[in-house]
Amino acid sequence: MHPDTRKVAAHMKEFGLNLMGRAIYDATFSEMCRPFAHASTVTIAAQAAEILIKARISQEHPLLIFSKIPPLSNTKELLKLSDLFGSGRSYTYEELPNVLWATTGIQICNIEVYRSFGRLRNNIMHFAVPDRELSKETLTFCMTVMEPLLEAFWDETAIPYAEEWDDALLSDGYLQEQIIRNNISLTSKSAAALKHGRVG
Repeated sequence: MHPDTRKVAAHMKEFGLNLMGRAIYDATFSEMCRPFAHASTVTIAAQAAEILIKARISQEHPLLIFSKIPPLSNTKELLKLSDLFGSGRSYTYEELPNVLWATTGIQICNIEVYRSFGRLRNNIMHFAVPDRELSKETLTFCMTVMEPLLEAFWDETAIPYAEEWDDALLSDGYLQEQIIRNNISLTSKSAAALKHGRVG
């Protein structure tokens, strides 16, 4: 494999954490003057989840996130990122829990929330926005599915990435207010980040 493929995991991790932070930020505040902001949090958070899980899998080996790789060519060149972008196929959101478990031994807690959130994302992307508390569902997914995974993957939390969009999110207690109002449980690392910003 080409050495450039080794950079994939770090890039995906950083991109995924920033996306997750954006989803948390948008789910915290009202949709006033921001039509469909809460619906977009579902699609952003699900995309972030895919990227973050693939980032962890690709730390084992970059090709493990692909269900289909480019065919062997007659050249003696190493497999490059451009080859993977052109004709590779990565695992889907639905397939990732099994791949994660098989490659790292890590299981997704609250797997039913993970699967339900994926179906919600698909409904929004391919059909219509349902009349549901989408901000609550996004925050529940981020805090009860992804935050435990981020802690297991890298001893990390996405909460400081949400704060980067607006430091009032934590300093003025907006995110904490939403978590309490919606009765969402937190990991100890998430709770510490909620009170003090970036930790660890």
